[in-house]
Amino acid sequence: MDRDIGYLTLAKSEQIRKMLLVALSAARFGVVPEQQLIRALVSGDRALTLDQLEFDSLAWMEFCISIEDQSGQELTPEQIVGMRYFFEIEEWLHARV
Repeated sequence: MDRDIGYLTLAKSEQIRKMLLVALSAARFGVVPEQQLIRALVSGDRALTLDQLEFDSLAWMEFCISIEDQSGQELTPEQIVGMRYFFEIEEWLHARV
């Protein structure tokens, strides 16, 4: 049973990271993120800061809309303001999806 729970958690993490990659692309108006950013996200790099994304307010809005479209969960730029690291968005999604 523990293996099943572990597998489901892993599958959920992969699903959420795919959502995040799609949202990053949406925030960049369809441009695929750089390989370094993709690797950091896929590996679960906890040091990746939101400032490193260099998003303006419109990019954050596109990011949030993409997350909501994919997950059905409303994430707002105002909620993100209280976050510092990208993994915090992933954890927010984990708690809601």
